[in-house]
Amino acid sequence: MASIYWVASGQIREQTDVRLELQSDLLINFAKTYGSLQALRDAIRIRNEEHDERVEPHFYVYALNLNTKLPFTKKLEAEYMSEDGRRVFGMLRFSDVLEIIDLDIQVRRDAYARVVVTRLPGGAQLLVAADMSEQNTLLQKLYKSMWVAIALMFLLAVLGGWLMGYGVLRRIDSIRQTAGEIINGDLSQRMVVTRRNDEFDRLSLVLNSMLQRIENLMKATREVTDNLAHDLRNPLNRLRNRLDTSRFQPIDAEHFQQLRQDALQDVDDLIKTFNALLSIAQAESGVHRDDWTAIQLDQLISDLGELYEAVAEEEGIKFSYKAQAGLVLQANRHLIAQVITNLLDNAVKYTPKEGVIQLSAEQQAGHIVLTVSDTGPGIPAEERERVFKRFVRLDNARSTPGNGLGLSLVKAVADLHDAQVELADNQPGLKVILRFAG
Repeated sequence: MASIYWVASGQIREQTDVRLELQSDLLINFAKTYGSLQALRDAIRIRNEEHDERVEPHFYVYALNLNTKLPFTKKLEAEYMSEDGRRVFGMLRFSDVLEIIDLDIQVRRDAYARVVVTRLPGGAQLLVAADMSEQNTLLQKLYKSMWVAIALMFLLAVLGGWLMGYGVLRRIDSIRQTAGEIINGDLSQRMVVTRRNDEFDRLSLVLNSMLQRIENLMKATREVTDNLAHDLRNPLNRLRNRLDTSRFQPIDAEHFQQLRQDALQDVDDLIKTFNALLSIAQAESGVHRDDWTAIQLDQLISDLGELYEAVAEEEGIKFSYKAQAGLVLQANRHLIAQVITNLLDNAVKYTPKEGVIQLSAEQQAGHIVLTVSDTGPGIPAEERERVFKRFVRLDNARSTPGNGLGLSLVKAVADLHDAQVELADNQPGLKVILRFAG
């Protein structure tokens, strides 16, 4: 607004100065034509008398000063001079201009005139003044309009700021209420997401993802706790019952040896369960991430294959293994070996006699693919996601020893190594495929 006012004021002053110069040049040329200052004085008198007592919206008055000791510029508020130094521009009260000219014209007391004083040859001075009432009125209207516009913009800004603040506070209050309900235990609550896709919506999406993750972890924790209590109860009860029964029976060496062996078996089962849980927790937390080395996968497959070849032969199962030469995997050797061991243990456990187990590792499309397949009962397609949860055991596996943590450990180690785990149908049996980045 200020720049508009300043540009308008400067443009009006510049245009007025141009017209004053034209009026001055016209009179100077008139004097040159007639060759005397007297003719110029008469022309000025005639032009001034034309105004008489009329009040015109825009007019000029003129004066000629031959007295160099009392120049017109003495009262003039000079602003600037022309490049040749002959003309001086400035502002002067219109009443003072009329007093200099000795002209009786009614003007407002606060009226100003734009004045140019031209120095003529011989020292005479020509004054041309233009009434600025119309221009000043326009500038005053512009000035008032500017303040009205500023006041309107200020009110709109305050109103807009209040509406924005109210909207922000509403969104914050909605988040606060949802957070309060979550704190009170309702983990199913989620932040409201609108269609505006603003910063609050993006924040709400992140918070909702976090809350979903927390809810899943809480559910998993409850399931683990429930399953752990259920799975530990049986071996602990068996251990207690054996010890309690032994108090009322005579114990010979053979009976004591059997009691000790059964107790050790129960304790070993408990230790295996806790070790599996600890391994899963360490894998999920990334504790072993700093222990990665370059693993010669073909050598590891060969070592484990020789070990399980004897186990499979003892169970009457056909076992074969192969690995592409030169396969190198950046990973934790202990965890990868534990994953392969778990998968082979499961395969041996569920594959019937005369069944087939295969272990292989090869390079495929930029990935290192590790595969363990068997000809056992397999896993139904609808159960293949659930079996990765801790302590989950299918109905056909409840009669076999185990704690339901083997595939959970496989999934945790795969996630640690940014690998993909896929359970597929081996027709018949199960095929477990792990894809590592090559």
